[in-house]
Amino acid sequence: MKFQDKVVVVTGAGSGNGRAIALHFLREGAKVVIADINVEGANQTVELSQKPEQTLVVKTNVTKKADVENMIAQTVSHFGGLDILVNNAGIVKFSTFLEIEEDEWDLVHDVNLKAPFLCAQVAAKEMIKAKTRGRIINITSVEAHRIVSSSGHCQPHYNSSKGGLNLLSKAIALELAPHGITVNSVAPGVVETPFTAKGLENPEIKKWILERVPVGRIATPDDIANAVAFLAMPESEYVTGTTLFVDGGWTIY
Repeated sequence: MKFQDKVVVVTGAGSGNGRAIALHFLREGAKVVIADINVEGANQTVELSQKPEQTLVVKTNVTKKADVENMIAQTVSHFGGLDILVNNAGIVKFSTFLEIEEDEWDLVHDVNLKAPFLCAQVAAKEMIKAKTRGRIINITSVEAHRIVSSSGHCQPHYNSSKGGLNLLSKAIALELAPHGITVNSVAPGVVETPFTAKGLENPEIKKWILERVPVGRIATPDDIANAVAFLAMPESEYVTGTTLFVDGGWTIY
């Protein structure tokens, strides 16, 4: 098994991409902390894994430093260390530039940018203390690099938060490289999850998306999990500060 006895924290692991990432690591022998503000969803992930002995559910609001510190402390206490952090938790709000209220702007940036900063900082300190050649993997988006809109408007708060996360990843990668810790981003395109299901039921929206994906299909959460796993493997130790696009070729154009 590729990740036998490795200790992995996945935020937002109670559904969608986060669940698929957590399950992938569990199948490959890892011990996984299912961190989510939605405990019911986190427990469902554990049930699906059928490997409760390899999991720990920690209710976590990733925008709160005290919660993040508790998440890492419980990880180390329960499993004895920390090898891999996947900052997957994220939020999308569909508002135009002229509609966005200040509290919505703050929420999107808190979840998508502040939270990965907090999680990475606390996790990195633990990795350095333990002399662990760890991995930090941030989930960004193709929308960090280009505006994706089928309706003539963008989502400036989402775009800027994910774009900021890409640059944050590079900055952290530079600082942590001397410690043997790599930091990379995975940038998905559109993925079939419960969150996107309603939109993908609309034939026009689905057609619009597929016309822009050269491989001719929409991603599954397992596609994202496979990319994350690659960046967590020993074979990728020379890869840091980069973004791996998992978008079926969307960003080719």
